[in-house]
Amino acid sequence: MVKCCSAVGCASRCLPNSKLKGLTFHVFPTDENVKRKWVLAMKRFDVNAVDTWEPKKGDVLCSRHFKKTDFDRSAPNIKLKPGVIPSIFDSPSHSQEHSYSVMDSPKKLKHKLDQVISELEDTKKSLQNVLGRQRRLQKSLRKTIRELKDECLISQETANRLEAFCWEWCRESTEQDYIS
Repeated sequence: MVKCCSAVGCASRCLPNSKLKGLTFHVFPTDENVKRKWVLAMKRFDVNAVDTWEPKKGDVLCSRHFKKTDFDRSAPNIKLKPGVIPSIFDSPSHSQEHSYSVMDSPKKLKHKLDQVISELEDTKKSLQNVLGRQRRLQKSLRKTIRELKDECLISQETANRLEAFCWEWCRESTEQDYIS
């Protein structure tokens, strides 16, 4: 099961690539005093109870809620220093219950989708420009090889090898562009 950050409004999920992105997840302390400070700092309330929310055994907070100075980076695994309290919470309204289903309003999601579509269109245009430039360079290269052969500056065999090498290189270059 994917663990999700317990902070209100935080959409961080513990995925296989999270650590590569610099995102770490931390279980709530076993020390009751420190755990209580974490919960109070979160300002998360349980709508089904009169008191504040209580973390369950598998609940976690992500590294976005801690200052950079809160971490011990001397070991291979990044750990929190003993006794640190999370202090970074951006949620404008801490009184609403945490929801994992939809973090943003439909308007915000639509705006994000429009931005992604716009970026995709820009990338598509850029790719078309690159492919057009590549086709023009291939024509120019073919013309240069033909001129060298026609003026007997290179042999037919060399011209064939150059063309084969150039087209192989162009094909590999194009494949690499699509992979990147």
